[in-house]
Amino acid sequence: MKLAKIALVGTMALGLVPAVTGTAAAHPVKSRTLTDNGLYGAGPLPATTCRERRVKKGDARSAKLYLNEVLRCLSRTWGTELRRANLKPSPVKLTYATEVPAKYCGDTWRKDDWDGFYCETSHTILIVLSKELLQQPGDLYLFNLVATYYGEHLQNVAGMYRAWYKLDYRNKAELTEQTRRYSLQTYCFAGVSLRSVWKSFRRPREDWDDLLFYLRGWAGKHSGGRKSITYWAGEGFKTGDPASCNTWTAPSSKVA
Repeated sequence: MKLAKIALVGTMALGLVPAVTGTAAAHPVKSRTLTDNGLYGAGPLPATTCRERRVKKGDARSAKLYLNEVLRCLSRTWGTELRRANLKPSPVKLTYATEVPAKYCGDTWRKDDWDGFYCETSHTILIVLSKELLQQPGDLYLFNLVATYYGEHLQNVAGMYRAWYKLDYRNKAELTEQTRRYSLQTYCFAGVSLRSVWKSFRRPREDWDDLLFYLRGWAGKHSGGRKSITYWAGEGFKTGDPASCNTWTAPSSKVA
């Protein structure tokens, strides 16, 4: 799975800058919307009880029921957090498809390998309930899938999406790093979300370790390496606090 919109925007933008060689360090991000956002000061996400519905192998209906419940939990707990940060909560819609649509959110897509997408204009999360996804519907993976795209929604509501999109860059390497910072922050927000419901799930620590194994499979040039994904998802899960998800002030080595 990959964050298709992030990868696509990065790829399109890369065509607008000249090719460069070397790995020049990125200059610091100067947007305070990214580096000093009010969401970082809202405190740890409130613990909440979230019901885990059983997901049957190959059964799209049970997966939808599970994911709808996850979205309700996320909306409830993050709604409180956004108000603490003096940000206005905005509802998210969840929609489903059985395969990657040819066109979605104003863009034409290849039949690529992605499981979901967040549309920033309509505040809608699309989940592709493919046969492959439903063959092994590990429900923590499904939870994290929605939580990651909900992380993009948080970035949108908090003004981070627009601020990231408008960032200046000097070369291809810097633009790619900025895209990784954006992507890795969503993994961290998803970890924060999971921490907020973890006690109610009554799961062993091994389930979190298994999830990290799958997350490392998302590694890529625009999404971050295995080590960086593990670090940021782990920070979110460990602290349960959005303050730990400030990828924008982290050194380049942490977002490689």
